[in-house]
Amino acid sequence: MTVRRIIAAAAVASTALALAACTGGGTEAQSAPSGSGGDITGDITFQTWSLKNDKFTPYFEAVVAAFEKAHPGAKVNWIDQPAEGYEDKVLQQAESGELPDVVNLPPEYAYSLASAGQLTDLKSASKVLGDYVDGGVAAYTYDGLDGSYGFPWYLGTELNYWNKSLLAKGGVTEAPKTFQDALDAAEKLAAQGIQTISDVPSPKSLQSMVTDGGGTQEVFKDGKFVFNTPQAEAIIERYAALYKEGAISPEALANAGTANANVNNFNKGTVAWTTAGPNYIDKDVAVNAPTLLPDVEVTHGFGTPPLFVQGISVSSKSKNAATAMAFAEFVTNTENQIAFVKLAAGFYPGTKAANSDASAFAETAQNPEQQVATDLAASQMNDARMLGAPQYTEAMETYAKQQIALAVKGEISAKEALDKSVEYAQQNLG
Repeated sequence: MTVRRIIAAAAVASTALALAACTGGGTEAQSAPSGSGGDITGDITFQTWSLKNDKFTPYFEAVVAAFEKAHPGAKVNWIDQPAEGYEDKVLQQAESGELPDVVNLPPEYAYSLASAGQLTDLKSASKVLGDYVDGGVAAYTYDGLDGSYGFPWYLGTELNYWNKSLLAKGGVTEAPKTFQDALDAAEKLAAQGIQTISDVPSPKSLQSMVTDGGGTQEVFKDGKFVFNTPQAEAIIERYAALYKEGAISPEALANAGTANANVNNFNKGTVAWTTAGPNYIDKDVAVNAPTLLPDVEVTHGFGTPPLFVQGISVSSKSKNAATAMAFAEFVTNTENQIAFVKLAAGFYPGTKAANSDASAFAETAQNPEQQVATDLAASQMNDARMLGAPQYTEAMETYAKQQIALAVKGEISAKEALDKSVEYAQQNLG
């Protein structure tokens, strides 16, 4: 098979993290690392994704200059590609043998390229991979492939947010600490006419829900989608029972598969629980639902928290492999990651050391609970994992949520919803 056919067969919808709304201060590049062996010399190309602008250009220019100063024989040519059509561009580069030496890739794109033999296995080639958060490394480690294929660069996760006023009205005195506690609280609140749940579960979210109870939930394994498990079925059946009791908002079912529907529902002040990113309070509640601010409490994500990740990969075809590896390690080291996420407000760095103190990079919180959210997100970053699988597309997720919504309403069984979703995903694989 050609590179194009291999990559096209593996390519899936991106979960790229948008940086358009980021705010923050400046950055200063730090000294370069030693790399992973070999002569750090010669020309390499470094490609980012929609980051050449007034905010980020000075940062990257400083990083490149610092690296070149530390390694006089090395030259880094920084290029940037627009947001639209990035997957096609990367595919074309790989097919024509022009993949940049160091390239910004989400896990889905990296999987496609790694499957085609286009990326360097960092477990074998890098001495510092252990410095990065475990979940980020795992996001670039794929079923059926040996090794890991990206340095975690900038990350996101989700937390639980609660309406304390609604909880109190329903007789719940503290925010639930586990997923099962949340469902029990939803049942209690429903008896008082209070809705708790603003969204329906999906194969991705079921991963966290099942692991909260100590089990495991995989989406894809050994070439097959496998999320139609008895554990997942039981959770959907519990949701169906809660729906009959009035614990689930009608909007949660009507908008199943619609982005941000749960957050928009929570902002109305009519449901007691939602999940959202770590900057939700200052950037959303304070702007769109300010009267809700005194009632919002944030807690850790349940089970295995979700991880959203962008990374830096190294081409296996680089003519200056040692230089490419050294620069990839340099641009993603703790100092440079902290400097980057100071600009990329709301995101978190990809190294363990960087996340040990969120005050080193986070914006000053405008509301007290925002500071709590910032610290909680940093503390759970190493435990967070990318939900789903590289083979599992957003179209599959949308279809599954729609089927699960039908099961919650009682129109089909939970087993039928999951089986149909697995069949749809399998039919649309590659």
